[in-house]
Amino acid sequence: MATWHELADLLFPEVQSTISDLLTQYPARSEQVCLRFSPSPTGYLHLGSLYTTLIGSTYARQHKGTFFLRIEDTDQKREIQGAASLLIQSLKIFWISFDEGPLGEDERDVGAYGPYFQSKRADLYTVFIKHLLAQGLAYPCRMTEAELNAIREQQTQAKQIPGIYGKFSKYRSFTPDELIAKYHQEGDQFQVIRFRAPGDTTKKIVFHDVIKGEISMIDNYNDIVILKGDGLPTYHLAHIVDDTLMRSSLITRGDEWLTSVPLHLQLFKAFELPAPAYAHLAPVSKLDEGKKRKLSKRHDPEANVAFLLEQWYSVQGILEYLMTLANSNFEDWRREYPELPLADFQFSLDKVGVAGSLFDATKLQWVNNGYLSRISTEELFQQTLEWATTYAPAFASLLQSDEAYAKAAMHIERHTEKDPKRFTLYSDVQQQMLFFFDNEWEKGAEIRKALLAENEHFGALQDFVRTYSEVVNLETDEVLVWFDQLKQLGKQYGYAATNAEFKEGGYIGKVGDLAMFLRIQLCNAKQTPDLFSVMKVMGKKRVVERLRAFSS
Repeated sequence: MATWHELADLLFPEVQSTISDLLTQYPARSEQVCLRFSPSPTGYLHLGSLYTTLIGSTYARQHKGTFFLRIEDTDQKREIQGAASLLIQSLKIFWISFDEGPLGEDERDVGAYGPYFQSKRADLYTVFIKHLLAQGLAYPCRMTEAELNAIREQQTQAKQIPGIYGKFSKYRSFTPDELIAKYHQEGDQFQVIRFRAPGDTTKKIVFHDVIKGEISMIDNYNDIVILKGDGLPTYHLAHIVDDTLMRSSLITRGDEWLTSVPLHLQLFKAFELPAPAYAHLAPVSKLDEGKKRKLSKRHDPEANVAFLLEQWYSVQGILEYLMTLANSNFEDWRREYPELPLADFQFSLDKVGVAGSLFDATKLQWVNNGYLSRISTEELFQQTLEWATTYAPAFASLLQSDEAYAKAAMHIERHTEKDPKRFTLYSDVQQQMLFFFDNEWEKGAEIRKALLAENEHFGALQDFVRTYSEVVNLETDEVLVWFDQLKQLGKQYGYAATNAEFKEGGYIGKVGDLAMFLRIQLCNAKQTPDLFSVMKVMGKKRVVERLRAFSS
């Protein structure tokens, strides 16, 4: 009579190492804290993935631990060529760094616990698979898709608990002799390896989640596939093997894996290995027709982090927004310490919300506005230039054509008592600065014409323009001196200096109308930064040239 050990040797004759050998090869780390980010290379960086990575990276750094990258590419059908490199580059943009992973040139491994692509770790998985087979805790299965579908239909009609367990698993009761005979008949064809679960559909399990606390749920009863026909493991086995050998101490992952914890704890027990701590994160969601759902790659452009960058959000603003979702006390901390770097915030897993958070574009804009308003004008200029170089190269050229002039225009009213905090996105900088540059201003001739036509008195200002161009005083630093001059000259052309004077009659308008005329003629808009400051930055020569263009 054959034994399970003989079956294991037949299926995996090349495997000579044991789990103990591998634990020696990958020894315990000196750091007590070790976390990983383990994405699948299936596309762009999702906002939810950035959220998870930020939490893991922050926790590891603050506990002086290790943070490594592992690419979970065992699902070859879903893999997108080059996605891993794109992901690494995207995370670098957000200052997410790793201690280990496929970080070298041509995705070369950096670190002693690789390979860091799961597809390159097949020999490690088979050691664990062979161990389970030798113990009778796993078995080869050749059930076809037609057989599996028939079982599902039978269970549905009979209102039975769905799954492959007990009598519903055709090969579960096969002896080693029968399985060996089947192998000799058919070889590896249609063969997968299933974990032999207890099969009790009534048993419950209680375990602790770092974020959600104590959780009670039905224990795993399914004989889950742990090794696929292509020789690569499913996530369930890969998680146990990789996080054991890579010495992960805490697993941060999405809520969708919460129901798999009973299975994973069974597998750790089957291998007689300690399980790491788990922290399951509720997804970043949004409201869709009143219903809460996870941000979708297919339906929500904001799920793609690259989309947010294209919309001219700042890296820091996005990170700070995600931190407000992760820890509710972050906003109070930021108000108290506006100048401290994000890394100084003491993040806590205890304060991560159990239910998750809704994506709020308005809140994201508010956070981004706060960040752009805090930084120096030099920083704002450099960041705007960097983003414009990628997304608005023509504007980048304008900024570089006269950096001192551009910075002066950008600095108007910033960090003053009357600071309007007018830049929410980098695109706001572009929109509110284009008119400073003469070529862009000239493109607005029709806009000026339309806006000035709204006031019937603006058409008769040629005389005022000629006079004002000669006497305008921009050498003073006192806005009141400048405004008094405008009021006195305005009275000569029928514009009251005050509302009280205008009410007395005899005037065609008020000094505010003249200021609006100057604003439109100089800036192509009714709403601009402080007019006096704008004119000071432009300088008298440019102001006079633009005013005289009105009367020419």
